[in-house]
Amino acid sequence: MKKEELFLKIDEPYAAGFFEREDRGLFFRFSRAQRRYLENCPVDEYRGGRLYPSGKINRGGYAVYPECAKTFNPDYYVALSEKSPEAAKIMKEVRDKSNFTVTPSAPYITVSGYTHSTPHYERIVREGFDSYAERIKKIEDEDMRDGLLDLLEGIRSYHARGLAWLEKAGADPELIQALKQVPFKPARTVYEAIVCWNYVMYLEGVDNVGMIDSGLAPYYKGEDISREIRELFENVNDNGKWNCCLGPDYNEITKECLRQGAGLRRPQMNLRVTKDMPDEIWELALEANYSGCGNPSYYHEEMIQEMLKEGFPGITPEDLKRYCPVGCTETCIAGMTNAGGIDGNINLAMLFEQYMLKQLPEAGTFEDFYTGFLEEVKRGVDLFTYDIDRNHEQRAKYLPNPMRSLTIDDCIDKGLDYNNGGARYNAAITSETGMINVIDSLLAIKELVFDRQRFTPDELFRLMDLGDKHLYELLRKCPHYGVDDEECDRLAHDFTVYFYGLYKDKKCYRGGKYCPTSHQYNRHPKEGKKVGPTPDGRLRGEALNDSIGALSGKATKGPTAMMLSAAKIDQKSIYGMNALNLSINKKFAQNSLKALLRAYMEEGGAMVQITITSKEDLMDAMVHPEKHEDLVVRVGGYSEYFNRLTPDLKRVILERTLHEE
Repeated sequence: MKKEELFLKIDEPYAAGFFEREDRGLFFRFSRAQRRYLENCPVDEYRGGRLYPSGKINRGGYAVYPECAKTFNPDYYVALSEKSPEAAKIMKEVRDKSNFTVTPSAPYITVSGYTHSTPHYERIVREGFDSYAERIKKIEDEDMRDGLLDLLEGIRSYHARGLAWLEKAGADPELIQALKQVPFKPARTVYEAIVCWNYVMYLEGVDNVGMIDSGLAPYYKGEDISREIRELFENVNDNGKWNCCLGPDYNEITKECLRQGAGLRRPQMNLRVTKDMPDEIWELALEANYSGCGNPSYYHEEMIQEMLKEGFPGITPEDLKRYCPVGCTETCIAGMTNAGGIDGNINLAMLFEQYMLKQLPEAGTFEDFYTGFLEEVKRGVDLFTYDIDRNHEQRAKYLPNPMRSLTIDDCIDKGLDYNNGGARYNAAITSETGMINVIDSLLAIKELVFDRQRFTPDELFRLMDLGDKHLYELLRKCPHYGVDDEECDRLAHDFTVYFYGLYKDKKCYRGGKYCPTSHQYNRHPKEGKKVGPTPDGRLRGEALNDSIGALSGKATKGPTAMMLSAAKIDQKSIYGMNALNLSINKKFAQNSLKALLRAYMEEGGAMVQITITSKEDLMDAMVHPEKHEDLVVRVGGYSEYFNRLTPDLKRVILERTLHEE
């Protein structure tokens, strides 16, 4: 039996489409696969709203289907095996050949290769997909040209089937009329623009919402769009997806987004804060924070613009305006970027532990020890970026992404796949885990081993391994980051200047820069399990730090001192953006919080994300989760319902320093 026939027999249209024309190149074959999926997948039910589709994406029970970041879903194997072991084996060969995850060069390295993206919503809303066909026809690469045209035919089929369903269901006539116009023809009204925005978001896989306030502004004539914005945001929330970007050209839509986003954990609203942001925007943003949704987070506009100019040489002023964080915090120029989300992570605490155990007994001075560690970090970063380049190379050869090649500029005009350098801006986004743990560990070693000579290296290791209570009391009392201590902050500054500087001259495989970020997502507990006891006062296996803030329990001089320390980190070189977690009691006054945020940005802080809660609520949610279904917290770059977190993440959130006024 032919492979195509096997997959048709078990009702797997995506996989069947992939094997329909094995004589063609991979771009065409993945495009044909997505076309067959769109021609056969269930159309979404009409739920009575103003937008369509809505609710959670309906995968129709298929084991293999398109996935926005990884071309097709990587978790198909078990479900497909239940249908046909032979089919599962065939698709495994496809996935293995793409070699999506490479074997890391060192145990402290993880390569993931996920990418976040924001389609060029504004262009699709403005021009419509019909105009795209004319540009596609000019592509010289036959497989890419035919593949994208094939994909458009799949979208037309899905669109027509959805319209027929709406008409049969007696849906809102205005919605039906809007979908007869978009996404193939230009939107004429703000309602059509929102309908198109939502439709493209679902086609792409519901990843990020993009710059919705500025993108809708040309169509807005003062209409009441509160219901549509809320429904769009609820669609993102239902699918557990990511960000929208607000500002810096604040308008009535900005205000409506802040109102409608209040109380929802997604989308994460990222507010670009200018030095003259209007008081009304501040008030609405803080009201949203105090609704307990963890949103918005705050981005220092002027500083970030300077970062982008350095991180993306040659970027135009028009494109600079399209800065749009995606995923957790990752840097993106909306509609024009292939940026990892993330491409990989380096566990600095694990690297430090390996170096410390081997080299501390041999070090004559702290300076010798520290200098040797910096050299080890450089070797680690060189291995890390080598692994990511290998990953990108494999993806460029074996894993084209037709949908993103359709919706991201300049893939069509270059005639290049999204994963092969087609986007206007390309970046490898890297992250680290344990940076603050390393800084405090260095400070403790300097204090106890070299300056005061309280312990020999071997004594320190032995007592740490035993979890000696007296030692850990001493370690927690050592000079540390996060209390606005000049000497401690100087070491934090010097180390981060060195560490992030290692990426500055590196070019990633598909073009563009390496853009390091410092956000943890949910890695810090599992990465901590890989690391033994460390001199920062952390026991074996405990979670690593969750942001660039002070370690749990160490922000002993309050939020101002903690944020002043964070501002000493070389944030201007974190081109992929950092995350600073600020957890405050809900009794904290709004005016005080506004002043704190402004002061942090004036000192050089780039981004702050806020959790507003109480220790009592968190502790009660541990015991009585059913009473706290709507409790939302910021984790390591994203918002999530507290009840949905793993036990390890719940414990990390509970142990955070909760700042009182």
